[in-house]
Amino acid sequence: MNNPLLSIIITNKNAMKWLEKCLLSIEAQTFKSFEVVFVDNVSTDGSTEYVEKAFPWVRVVRNKKDLGFAGANNVGVEHAKGQYVFLINTDTELFPDAVEKLIKAYRPKSILTARQIPTRDKNRGVQRTGAGADLFGYPYFNHAHPEKTKIFYADGAAMFLSKQDFEDIGGFDEKLFMFQEDIDFSWRAQMIGYNILGVTEAKLYHYYGGTATITINKEDVYTTSYFRRYLNERNVIRNILKNYSLLFIVPILSGLLLIHTVEMSLLLMIGKWKVVRCYLNAYRWNLRNIKNTLDQRRMVQSKRTVSDAQIIKQMYWKYSKFHAFLKVGMPDFK
Repeated sequence: MNNPLLSIIITNKNAMKWLEKCLLSIEAQTFKSFEVVFVDNVSTDGSTEYVEKAFPWVRVVRNKKDLGFAGANNVGVEHAKGQYVFLINTDTELFPDAVEKLIKAYRPKSILTARQIPTRDKNRGVQRTGAGADLFGYPYFNHAHPEKTKIFYADGAAMFLSKQDFEDIGGFDEKLFMFQEDIDFSWRAQMIGYNILGVTEAKLYHYYGGTATITINKEDVYTTSYFRRYLNERNVIRNILKNYSLLFIVPILSGLLLIHTVEMSLLLMIGKWKVVRCYLNAYRWNLRNIKNTLDQRRMVQSKRTVSDAQIIKQMYWKYSKFHAFLKVGMPDFK
């Protein structure tokens, strides 16, 4: 379509098993004024060639190197022709009227997030519309009462906004590569007066963690990768340094350092030295990249119109990882 109202952005990294259902669900949308921009991060499983052959109406963009979720989505938005952009994961299936519901729900200076339903078993699992965050910037979700979760960020697996707003907010931080980039984006958006809105009527199935080696829940066993733990801790630290005002950085970062010290001590006691190395590498990365982080911080803070005192009202005064530990126990690292 030459002049679509919406550009649906999909980033791909060896996600062959998910693509047919995802793209067929897009093709079946009741809203038709859209294009699909499919951004590939140097896949080697033939998935991009499959899309080009089986779905010729999809516009494929091939990156020359793996830019991660953050960088690939930025590339997708750059190529987008639509007034609006809808970022979705490859491991999602849209309900037929999902896009139509989002278009109708859109309001200026807002970021919308659709309702996600787990696909491992479509009759079980916790549905969610957006997600919360604790004071450190870790994701937080009220599993007991999901409808009461304070929405702090729009999940990058189902994020809808205008292309202009995406650019004005500054796009995703490509240094984050993947994980926490949607929290950072929503955080920065709120600092300049945007609202994060959940649209429960816009639904999609989402196989959480299906597009990367990240945390999944299966038969009450919590499994994660060393890579995810490293990136999460690394990116949480960068987000704190960038997004909090000076008044809040010292107590928040000091508190996190204390918590990390306790966690690493306990992990060493039970022989999880590889996990400890994830934490140490996260701090080492932040020290190496401190100049870039501070440069980004100056830019972010120069745009601020909303105080931290207002923003933290949407955050939880809890440590979400502790609550996750109480719920599912020690993760199985792979």
